[in-house]
Amino acid sequence: MFTAKYLQSLEPKKNPYYVTDKTQERGTGRLVVQVLPRGRKSFKFRYFHQENASYIAIGDFPATTLHQARQRKQHYSKLLSEGKDPKIEIEKEASRKQQLIDQENQNGSIKELLDSQAEHKKRNNKRNYEKELGFVEGELYKFIDPETKANKITPQDLIPMLASMINRGAVSKANKVRSILHAAFGYGMNHDNDPANFHENMPTRFQLLSNPVSAIPVQTAADKPGDHFLSFDELFKLLDDMDHRFDDLRLRQTTRNLIKVCLYTGGQRPYEICNTLWTDIDWELKIITVRPEIFKTNVAHVIPLTETVLEILKQMKSNSQSLYVFNKHNTLDEPTPTNTLAQAITYYRNVTDINHFTARDFRRTFKTLGGNLSITKEHRDRIQGHAFGDVSSKHYDRYEYLKEKREGLVKWENVLNRVTPFD
Repeated sequence: MFTAKYLQSLEPKKNPYYVTDKTQERGTGRLVVQVLPRGRKSFKFRYFHQENASYIAIGDFPATTLHQARQRKQHYSKLLSEGKDPKIEIEKEASRKQQLIDQENQNGSIKELLDSQAEHKKRNNKRNYEKELGFVEGELYKFIDPETKANKITPQDLIPMLASMINRGAVSKANKVRSILHAAFGYGMNHDNDPANFHENMPTRFQLLSNPVSAIPVQTAADKPGDHFLSFDELFKLLDDMDHRFDDLRLRQTTRNLIKVCLYTGGQRPYEICNTLWTDIDWELKIITVRPEIFKTNVAHVIPLTETVLEILKQMKSNSQSLYVFNKHNTLDEPTPTNTLAQAITYYRNVTDINHFTARDFRRTFKTLGGNLSITKEHRDRIQGHAFGDVSSKHYDRYEYLKEKREGLVKWENVLNRVTPFD
């Protein structure tokens, strides 16, 4: 039998030659060593297939130890005893490994996952998908290479990114990034199993077995629901300033009108008002139909127009050359960005002595003060386009509640215009 000392003692000859490990085993192949003229000694497994000798290279001695060589020999001998050709089995194993490598190469990266989800949102008319994508990428890629396979990412990979945001005081933003990532990984888990995505040569799969974001807790203290709303006196002052204050309040008339329309329509979302087209207005029925692709819940939302809003819109229409009711300044083919409104409100707060408020408070203001005017909660919700989740509302109720919504908004308008007193 081979020993390490024996193998070390083998001297090269003019021609290559083999020495065989002497064992009592029969029919299961042999461990042999080939000695080359330059002194190289190579372990090989020799066996006979169809009466012809076949050799499988194992490794060079002493880099490959005798013990390691015997282990490989035992593996090949076992295959022979099972009636399998070791060379064919090696080829099969190499093919399986290559398939795994090819499959791994096909698995999508975190960048491909985020891009795929953004494209999915775009196809389904979800707004802000580009903004959310940039929001996450601006933080994530500081810590994780964009080409990292999505299924290799763990909670421990994501925690440093979120921790850095929390440590710099951006706790609410950390929650937002966490939420977007959680949705992205959830999308990825469904992506491979969605029959709508299936075809045999699907170029990208994500092979996600779990959502790594699920193990990371939300910072619950950061996102408490807002509770601020404007009082009637603050509303009166704001509207009066929009109509009459020009000497020290340098706001464009379009911006003033945008603030008034958001308020008079019952706190509609600024994004939806900013993206309204003139063709969305039915002047005869006195309504705006918010298109599904710009509405938060992806359904059409009908807003009755009171006389005050109609007067504002008619005046704007007479001077407009844009498709948009509120077009971007000096750009006719783009809507006014919502940050224009945010900047205007910040400027207004700095010029006046009004308490701090944001555009988000318009919605809460109508919801709260509308209740004081005895506008029912259901009608306030319908005016603002809230989704109703009960089976009847979701599947069967197609009534637009236009009469009830109009009555509520007229009541609201009369108070804002001080036609009707408020309690």
